[in-house]
Amino acid sequence: MLADWRRRVVKELMTPRSPYALALRHSGDVPERAALLDRWRELIAETLERLLQSGAVGNSLCSSAQTPRGDIDAQKAAVLILAALHGGSTLSQIARDPWPLNAALDFALAPFAATEDDGPTRTRNE
Repeated sequence: MLADWRRRVVKELMTPRSPYALALRHSGDVPERAALLDRWRELIAETLERLLQSGAVGNSLCSSAQTPRGDIDAQKAAVLILAALHGGSTLSQIARDPWPLNAALDFALAPFAATEDDGPTRTRNE
């Protein structure tokens, strides 16, 4: 589920006129943008909380399959993911290459990654 979201969001952010790309732009009414980003962060945090509670994430569980890891703060992780989306998309749009966005998301999503690696494995020059 998280891997599918990641693939979709990277595709969207690499499309300059997509809703995701437009939401992250530095234009428009600042209070409206702030409210939108705050709501987006909350949605991400709520999703992460559900993933942690359900045990649906790869390496984020303690020894008991029913106990979510206590060291992951969903609110902080949501800010990190949103920052990765914003910064990574900016770098990727400038470079016209999805690699920076994928690299940023690799780190932001690492605590929630499934045991299989479904992220990009290419080097910078591929």
